[in-house]
Formats: sequence, structure tokens, C-alpha cells
Amino acid sequence: MSDSETITKKKKLIIGNHAVVQGLLQAHVGVTAAYPGTPSTEIQTKLYQLHKKGQIFFEFAINEKVAFELSAAASMSGVRSAVIMKHVGLNVASDPMMAFAYFGTLGGMLLVVVDDPGCLSSQNEQDSRFWGKFAHLPIFEPATNQEIIDMIKVAYEVSEKYNQLCILRLTNFTSLNTSEVEYIPIEEKLPHKGEFLRDVNYQIPARYILHKNVHAKLEQIRVDSQFNALNRIMQPKGEPQSQDKLIITHGAIYPVVAYLNEYYKLNLPILKISAIHPLNEEQILSAIKPYKYLYFVEELESYLETEFLAMIGKNKTDHLVFGKKELEVPQENRLVAEFLAIPFEHIKGDPTDPETFVKKIKSTLPFAPILTQKELIIPRTLPRLCDGCPHRGAFYVIKKATNYDDIIPSDIGCYALGQVPPVQVGDFWLCMGGGIGTALGFSVTTDKHVVAVIGDGTFFHAGIPPLLDAVLHKRKLTVAILNNYLTSMTGGQPTASSPERIAPEQEQIDIEQVVRGLGVKWVKSVSVDNIKDNIKIFKEALAYEGPSVVIFTGTCVIDIFRNQDILEQGKKKVYIDQDKCTGCGTCLYEFSCPSIVKYDGKFVINQNSCIACNLCINVCPVNAIVLKTGGESK
Repeated sequence: MSDSETITKKKKLIIGNHAVVQGLLQAHVGVTAAYPGTPSTEIQTKLYQLHKKGQIFFEFAINEKVAFELSAAASMSGVRSAVIMKHVGLNVASDPMMAFAYFGTLGGMLLVVVDDPGCLSSQNEQDSRFWGKFAHLPIFEPATNQEIIDMIKVAYEVSEKYNQLCILRLTNFTSLNTSEVEYIPIEEKLPHKGEFLRDVNYQIPARYILHKNVHAKLEQIRVDSQFNALNRIMQPKGEPQSQDKLIITHGAIYPVVAYLNEYYKLNLPILKISAIHPLNEEQILSAIKPYKYLYFVEELESYLETEFLAMIGKNKTDHLVFGKKELEVPQENRLVAEFLAIPFEHIKGDPTDPETFVKKIKSTLPFAPILTQKELIIPRTLPRLCDGCPHRGAFYVIKKATNYDDIIPSDIGCYALGQVPPVQVGDFWLCMGGGIGTALGFSVTTDKHVVAVIGDGTFFHAGIPPLLDAVLHKRKLTVAILNNYLTSMTGGQPTASSPERIAPEQEQIDIEQVVRGLGVKWVKSVSVDNIKDNIKIFKEALAYEGPSVVIFTGTCVIDIFRNQDILEQGKKKVYIDQDKCTGCGTCLYEFSCPSIVKYDGKFVINQNSCIACNLCINVCPVNAIVLKTGGESK
């Protein structure tokens, strides 16, 4: 037993993502890797901090596929490893994941995936529970922060017992929820060196044999008592409303279901499924046998409902199932308590007379005022770029250089907010790297100018292959790479272009050299604040008969507030000279700076939010915006 394990456990309030880090430390994981992606970011940021202290190996990989492959190699070297990503990142990593399921692990390996119901920070919703069934991998889904820590320990034991990758599935609720855990401070350095043992059986052509092994492992896990112990019936205090009813739910949504069970004074037993896949049919049938009515409350897809229906049908039991359709459980969005009011009134009511029951309940719901959008009028606040964001200068240039009917596919990052009014630059966005990829298609199907907008981190993640395709096939399109040296939307993690000041442990990659190395002949790197010159340059890029690239460089606001030297900029103030201002509104309505407001008929600058980025100075057509330092105009 290590010294850290003999330390008395302490109680501590932490968020779910930090509970993941604590679980990895307590499991003595040596190698971790990830690509930034909210809602998983706090896991990665915390591991990065520990890496810089020398406690654990962590790498911000260029994308999730590379992160997975790095972690897989660590596992095959006998070192415990983990790879962390958000749900759409697993799409990127699915290629090596599907293959690695055949190989199996030596050191335990855990894939931590965080889903984003409600699309709070993502382009789409996905239910990662289905990956376990698709890839034949065990999936764990905790309900609380303490369960996160405990399940990580079990997951590594299962991984090493059966030589198989395991998946820990969280959602934005479990990852960002704060609750108390038993905390063990761990200061020791976790070793990341192992030994790779060559096995030619991995390379044999008859890979179907390995597929057979995957199925065999899954069947062993299916009957594993340690794994199945994670699924259990939770018995609330008090007399149950009915002896015939059972609520069935899964880890992520369990706290909400338990709360509503108590709120409605139902006190019904809840079958909480945390060992999501594979399910043990014998265990499930035994658990549901005493009950006649089964009520499924699931976030996103009807995964458990479908699995249970198959078991019930196969074994010809007489259970009555109430799922998404019958309970009117939303198939999308986060299942906060308000959205489960109708389902729980269904559960509370008489299951033998559902039609009469539905008509009765909808006028008596405790959450009725916020159930429907028609009844709910909330002032809508659109997301926007930060005050002083350098991307605003790039968008102004693109807007001035292009025509209204030109096509501007955007990408995943802060610059996706450029599509939102009042900036409104960007017509379409799909996925990481999709801006350039779809620009290829638009360049084929239209004769309009096509401008792909992409950030530095996303360019390295998934933008290089489509740009190479544009060079290969001589497509006429322009790519605007917005380089602010950070993965900003997830909190300012380093990218491949980050300078030594931001990421001293890594080599800084020059974007222009990479672009030229791909064969792009027309490339310009510009400072984002040279507005007038940049408009001319961008028009030249649009006129070029082939792929052209303009790299806009500017400092992210996050970096400005982190860096004390740059914060000297805060001593500067930008003002609008009211004697010169003509009231044209270019600064507010076209450039869309949120620190500029119209007050009492005049355009003024809010000094509480302005960071003196100076971009508006270059936009004003009559030079009415001035910079003052120490009281002097400049």
C-alpha cells in the first residue's frame, strides 16, 4: 500500500470533473491524454496542471483520435491509462476505439466521455451509452461524484481482469455537479514507463478470431458480480404509493428522479442502472419480477427501455412498460425537474386508465407555468464574442470584402458565434474541420465566393486534410484561419500554435509553414488590427484562382487577463470624441463592439468592459475614436 493510501480520508466539495481526476489518481493511472471539449474540460485542465507539477503524464493531443491512440499504446505497455473527451470527440476517436476492442488491454484503460444533453456547448446531442453495445465494451455510468471515484476503481479492475477497454459515461449534469466526496490527497509521482511485449497474434489476417474473443470477454463481464453489483434497487424511506410500481433509470439522471420521487411522495423503489452494458438478463428479470408496472425515465434515447423490452418479450413476462411515449418523457434536452412534471404525474396516476388520467393532470401540474414554450416568455440573450475579441476584427474584414450572397461555412469554436446577430458572418457549421470540408462542396456546386472560417486549434485538429484536398483538386476557395494561440471556447487551453509563454513544454508550430507545406501557394499572415489593409488583402485572396489562405492573428482576451504584462494595456482608455462623431453607427451596428452603446442619442464606450483592444479605432470612418494613455490622446 502506498503512503497516499494510508492518509485519512477527508470530506471535500468538488465538481464531478474533478472527481474524475481524483479517481484517476487513486487508481494510480500513469498516462492520460485528451483534446479540450466542454463539458469535459475541467478534467483535462486539472490533469494538465498536475502534469506541469510532474505528478502525472498528460498530453493535450492534436485531436481525440491521437489522444486515444497514445493512451492505447500506454495500456499495451502495461501502464494504466485514460483518455478523456466530450461526446462528439468520441466520434473522432471511434476508429481506433472499435479496433482496440479487438486487441484488449494490458494495463487498464478507461475512456471517459461526457455527453452534453441540451447542447449547452455542442452542435448536437448524442447518447454515448450506445457505443458500448456497438463496440462490445463495458460502460459505467455514475450518479454522484463519490460514485465517479468508486466506479473508476472498479472500471480499472474490470479492465485488467478481462483485458478490455472500459467506458465511463458522464453527462454535463454529473460532470459539473458539486457534491461531497471522500477525498484522499495524493502527492506521489505516478510512473508512466512500462514495457511493450510484442505479440504477432495481433497482426494475423484472421481478425474474426479476435472478434470472437471480444464477445467471449463481454459474456464474462456480463456475469461478473463486481460489475453487476453497480445495478441495484434504491428503496426510499416511507410507505410506497404502490407495491406494483418500479421506476427504472440510469446513473446520470438518477438524482433528479430520486428528488421527484420524494417530491411527489411516491416513495417508489428505483432500479438504478449504473453498469449500462452489458446487462445481466438473469439479474434484471429477478429485479423486476415483484413488480407489474415498469416506468422508464431516461435522458436522451430509450436505451434501457429497448433492452428491457427485449428481455421481457423473450421471456414472455406479464410486465406493463411505460416509456418515452407513454410517460411523455422528452427525447431531447436535459431532464431537469420541470421537464419531468408530466411523466411523474403519469407515474403517480392510475396505470389502468391512462387516457382519463392524462386529461386530468395537465391542468394541475406544480410546474405548469414553465412546461411549454408557448406559456413561457423569457427575454432571449444571444451568445456573443467577448469584449475585445480579435475575431471581431477578422469578421469585419470578411464582411467588408465579401458580397451578401457569398457563402461562408464556419466551424467549431468561438468564431461560431460570428454567425449570431449582430455580427452575422457564417452561414453553416457542421463539425470540427467541417468549415473547409463543406467549402469544398460549395466550391463545386456554386459560382459564388466561398470562405471557410476556422480557428487555429480546429485547423490542427481536423482542418489539414480538407485543405490538402483543396490543393489536390485545385478548388477555388478562401480559408480564414483565426489564430489567437488558444483553444479559447473551452477555457484557454494551449494549441499547437501557442507560444512558449503559454505552453513552455511544447514546440510552437507555425501555421503559415504548415499551410505552405500543404502546397497552398497564396498565403498571407496579417495582424487582426490592420483593418483597412486586411480588407484589401482579403479581396486579393478572393480573386485568386485556387485555394487561398489568410491567417488573422490576435491575442485572446483570456490571455490578456492572464498575462500581467499585457494587462498594462488596462491603463489605456478608448473614448469617442463627440465633436467628431457623426453618429453613423459603424462601430456599433457594423463592427458590433458590445462595449459601445448608444446613450442619450450619442455613441459612448462603456469603460467597465472595454479592454482597449483598439480595433474600433481602425473601423471609425471619421477617426472619432481615440486612445488615451495617462490622460493624453494618442
